[in-house]
Order: sequence, then structure tokens, then C-alpha cells
Amino acid sequence: MTTLLIKNANIIDMIFDTPYFGDILIEDGKIVHIDEEIAVGDEDVLDAEGRFVLPGFIDTHSHLLLYGLYKSLVDLTPETVKNVSDIQDALKARVADSPAGEWIVGHGYSEIELEEDRHITIEELDAVSTDHPIYIRHSSAHMGVANSRALEIAGITADTPDPDGGYFARTDGKLNGLLFELPAVEVLLPHLPKPTKEEMIHALESAESDYIERGITTATEACVGLAHGADDYDAFTAYIQQDNDLKLRLMIDYHLLMESEALKGFSFSELKERIETLSDGQCTLDSAKFFQDGSIQINTAALTRDYHNVADKSHIIIPQEKLEALYLDFAGRGYPLTTHGNGDAAIKSIIKAYSKVDALSDYDEVKRIEHIQTGEYADIEAMKAHHIDGSFFTNHIYYFGDKHYEKFLGPERAEKMDPARWAEDLGVLYTLHSDCPVTPISPLDTIRIACDRKTKSGRVLGEDMKLTRFEALKAMTVNGAKLNRTEDQNGTVDIGKDADLIILDENPLDEDIVLSDALIHYTFINGRMVYRKS
Repeated sequence: MTTLLIKNANIIDMIFDTPYFGDILIEDGKIVHIDEEIAVGDEDVLDAEGRFVLPGFIDTHSHLLLYGLYKSLVDLTPETVKNVSDIQDALKARVADSPAGEWIVGHGYSEIELEEDRHITIEELDAVSTDHPIYIRHSSAHMGVANSRALEIAGITADTPDPDGGYFARTDGKLNGLLFELPAVEVLLPHLPKPTKEEMIHALESAESDYIERGITTATEACVGLAHGADDYDAFTAYIQQDNDLKLRLMIDYHLLMESEALKGFSFSELKERIETLSDGQCTLDSAKFFQDGSIQINTAALTRDYHNVADKSHIIIPQEKLEALYLDFAGRGYPLTTHGNGDAAIKSIIKAYSKVDALSDYDEVKRIEHIQTGEYADIEAMKAHHIDGSFFTNHIYYFGDKHYEKFLGPERAEKMDPARWAEDLGVLYTLHSDCPVTPISPLDTIRIACDRKTKSGRVLGEDMKLTRFEALKAMTVNGAKLNRTEDQNGTVDIGKDADLIILDENPLDEDIVLSDALIHYTFINGRMVYRKS
């Protein structure tokens, strides 16, 4: 029997909102005793020295595989490039180190963060190279920009019909290199060099290390299939058979569940059992994943009113009747349902389709909406009425909030975006997320943003929409466990729970303490120390 005694801890159990001083005894990965003082026996002892013990963070929506894979691409994030010239220089540097004709791929590109406040042009990418195909991935993951050689290889011409749900942008009838939304992007992606299974496993290992360092003990991969289709699933099944620390949950793209030879035809319980057996219980199946709109910052989120900067509302991706039929099909096979919805038109469409599932008397699985950025009060009320849970993309407030206020949504809608406050007040189960790699992975950063709602410029979006520190911490611990339906296993520091714990140097409930990753001193999963601050 493996035992550990954590002594002299300030315990924030997330059951009560006040820390208390005490010791925690862990046996075989479970919390077995909590008391003001526990006598030392034969067990290993860790002196917390008055630091603060909390349940480990539960990340319910990010993309671990993409995050890990992006590390090998050209870094075009706003922290690295400030203008079009910087982008060209970064790409040219990679060209100089690459064999002739090799693909050059960048990530993290965001035109709204550039000094020019516009997209890079196909001519500007061609100026980098016409021998090398070049493709840069947008930070939203919902669009990208290609040079002429990349479009040629992909067979995309000015006469190529736009796919349903996406489009190849044109200027004066000529392709300008911009590919909007996943159906358009997916025409080009198969032509990019595919990472090997070993490279994908390495990417997941790298992501796992970073997540644990940031205090995450359970993470949800928010779309298996988004990076490389069925190859994603092959990589994950190989990865989960290794001796990993991070507890993992897999959302799988519904197309993959319908079309992949390895996945189609399974009921939820059958596929869940298969994944849990392969991983020895460390990984499980979360849900079937759907997309019903795009991203606000590229004007593809489906709104009920025009964008602030263009006379357009965008549109939903899946026709309403088809979405309802898909939900009924997957619910009939026992699948929990997760759907991406940024714009209020998409949110309303999802709620309407989910309501059809209510007619299935034997269905009692989770129905979720992801992001909910422009949900109206009536939408949150409807979520409550139909027992729909949600996860808010709170990080948008800091990273893109100024642009939403000034350009995309306008002041009125920007002030109310990511309305976790309404969910809290109405009793709707919700979590918070970063959607990494769209924004950086850091639960403490996400919690800070939910509480102060400050943009990069310091503007506060919705003073009355702030969460308290305890509410935001709860969203990434207690609520995460409830959303995952693992509240009997984790989410609080309590006897009988898994010893998935973090130890912070300071009290995160103290408003004078700045929340950042630097506070994390230890991470434990199943009672085993998996990270210690150096």
C-alpha cells in the first residue's frame, strides 16, 4: 500500500469557501483521512508549510493534440509577430532551413493583432516563396491563408465550388488565399505533410507535461479528428496505452463516428468500454462533437443581428432538421452530445435541436454547448429549462475583447459576452475553458479573466457579469467534475475522492493575490507527485 501524508496545509476543499488548516492522508491514490492533525506513521510525509491545497483543475475543453503539434510549426502568435513583415521574416527563416519544395506551415496567426489590422495577402505569401507551398493556420482554428503554390497542390482554383459551410475567399473573382471555416480548410489539410504516429504521440506527451505543470489533473480533448481525421484516433489509442499521468477524456467528431471503419457502428457504452480497457481506466470517452458555427473574430459565428463591422450575420453550419436528426441518432445510441456554438443564432439552433432529445424517455446523458459567447439571457434560461450544460470561452474577454467591443460585436453585445454570471445565477451547470491552442492553457489565467473581465487594454467588459474567485475556481473543479459526471471521484478535497490535488504558494481566494501559473508548487494525480516547482 502506497501512503502519503500532507502536513500543515491550508485546505480549500471547494465544498466551503474558507480555507482551514489541517493534514491529508492518502492511501493508494485516495484521500482517506483529513484532520486538524494526523500523527506521522510509516507513510511518506510532505510538509506543505502552510501552502494552499485545492482539487486539481479540470479542463473541459481544449485541443491537446493540436497544441502539441503546433510546437513544431512556425510561431506566428501575436507575442512573436507584430506585423506582416514579421510574418514574412519568420516564414523566410523556415524556408532557408527547409529542402526545396517542402511545406512551410505556421500557426497562431491573428490579423486583428497585426499593426496593419488586416489579413496577409496571397501576394505577400508568394513574396516569401513560390517554390514552397505555404499555409498559415489562424489562431481561431477556423480559417487559414495559403500561397499560390499551396492552392495549386490542393487543386483549389477560382472555379472550385465553395463547400457547404465554408468558402474560398476571392477578390475581383480571383482567389486571395483565405480559406474560411473547416469545410474549406479541410480541402487543403490532406495535402499538408502528415505527422507520423510517433510524432503525434510525442506531441501529446509534450502537451501532458505542460498541462500538469499548470495544475490540470483531468483534461478533455475537445475534438478527436480535428487535426488529422482518423489518424487522430489511432494516435490517441496508442498514447493512452502508455503509462501516462494525465486523466483524459475524448470528444470525437461525429463525422468520424459515422464514417471511420474503426469507430462507426459503436454504441457509446461499447466504445467507452474499449477506450477505458485500452487505457487501464486512465482515459474515457466523453461525447460526440458537433460544430454549429464558426468564430466571432473571423465573422463566421452565427448571430441573430448583423456584426458591428459588416452587414452580415453569418449562418449555422448544419441545417436545423439535419441537426435534430443527428442528435436523435447519437442520443439513441447513448452518446452524450457536445456542440460548438459561439453566436446566439447557433446557440438557439442547438437548444432547439437538443429539446427534441427530451422526447427520448430513456436518455439521461449530458447535453452541452461550448463557448456560448453571445448567448442572451433567454438562451441561458432555455438551457436551464432543457437541462443543457455549458462551457464558456472566458479567455476571449482578455485576448479578443477589445476587438469585439470596437469591431465585431459593438459595445452592447461585448459587455455581455461569455455570460457565466447568468448561468451562475440561474443554476445552469457550467465550466470555463481556454480552447487551447486558440488561447494559452492556464486555468488560473482563465479564472482571473472570469473575475476581472478585463481586456488587454484594461477595459472592463460587464462589471455586473464578473464571477467571484470562489465561483470561478468552482467552475474549474467542482463543476468540471459534475459536467464529466465524475463528482464521486474528483472535484473536491474530500474523503473517498481521488487524490488529484494542487498545492499553491498563496491563497487564490485572496483578492490581493495575482492569479498566475507561478503560484503552482505541486501537482498530484492519484496521490502521486507529477509536478514540483523547480
